Amino acid sequence: MEKITREIYEQIQKAHQMVLLVHTHPDGDCLGSALALARVLNKLGKKAVVVSPDAIPEYLQWMPDTDKVLIYENSRSEVDQALQKADLIFLIDHNTPKRTGEQLAEKLEKYVGKKTFILIDHHLQPDPRIDLQISDPDKASTAELVFDFLQATGLWDRYADRETATLIYTGIMTDTGSFRFGKTSAGTHHAAAELIAKGAPNEYIHVQVYDTYSYDKMQLLAHALRHMKVIPECGASYMVLDRQTLEKYHYRPGDTEGIVNYGISLKGIAFTTLITQLPDNDSIKLSFRSKGNFDVNTFARKYFNGGGHKNAAGGRSSASLADTVEKLEKAIRENCNKILANA
Repeated sequence: MEKITREIYEQIQKAHQMVLLVHTHPDGDCLGSALALARVLNKLGKKAVVVSPDAIPEYLQWMPDTDKVLIYENSRSEVDQALQKADLIFLIDHNTPKRTGEQLAEKLEKYVGKKTFILIDHHLQPDPRIDLQISDPDKASTAELVFDFLQATGLWDRYADRETATLIYTGIMTDTGSFRFGKTSAGTHHAAAELIAKGAPNEYIHVQVYDTYSYDKMQLLAHALRHMKVIPECGASYMVLDRQTLEKYHYRPGDTEGIVNYGISLKGIAFTTLITQLPDNDSIKLSFRSKGNFDVNTFARKYFNGGGHKNAAGGRSSASLADTVEKLEKAIRENCNKILANA
């Protein structure tokens, strides 16, 4: 057992109460990872609760144990009490407390250096203040890291069940784009085989995630595709969803999930962006995808106060929608040759 895995396992053995935090706008990887780990920890005799900054998207609400997740925006006092009592605080699938949203992150900052934090994540540049880290940007998903941890500690053989396997499989499947992204490895497929052998219903999971679109969600996708902008001389594309469009199609959290990937599927395109003007506040969310060696993590950090992975990242803009689009187009032009080299 690696030293860091042993240290984390020892901390778990000593602890009684734990909080597992996922990032804002939770996806299949953070939820699958956190819920699977919490399920095993509770079977171990610990009290482990999963906290999400905001609501779970409808397309993931079928996942086991989602009804047990504490939503911070709805259960603030309960979350505050859980954090106060926690012996361990886990950051799952995010590299810093900031990824839990401004208000929850402010609460967490009070405990940094005072309580034991454990980070399990595959994003770049993990927070150096957190001593106990399982951080591997080369892994295709955080769910795979959780699976490896459970196997290495023997917790998998002792406590994992069909529901645990379902949760981890969902995390791996969604973050690898159904096993097609570049970081999908032989180890990823070995993990998937083990999860199916444990009872993960792979066909059912795929149907629940990808084949249950509402009519409005399909219309939102159609709108994005109809209005896609292509900059062929730079090998780039982008789509914009403004507040009015989201309201027209009765937007709910999770409805834009996966839309950005269509922009990168075009022949000759190596970089794409989805710009979303969120309906409940003034901020604008940007999602970036790339092919080859064009690093959207660096791009997001430089231009849009964001970050993520080499080929998948996100950012934010506080400017107007028109100014954000203008800034994006300018940034694309500045990086035109680098993008085009990967098209």
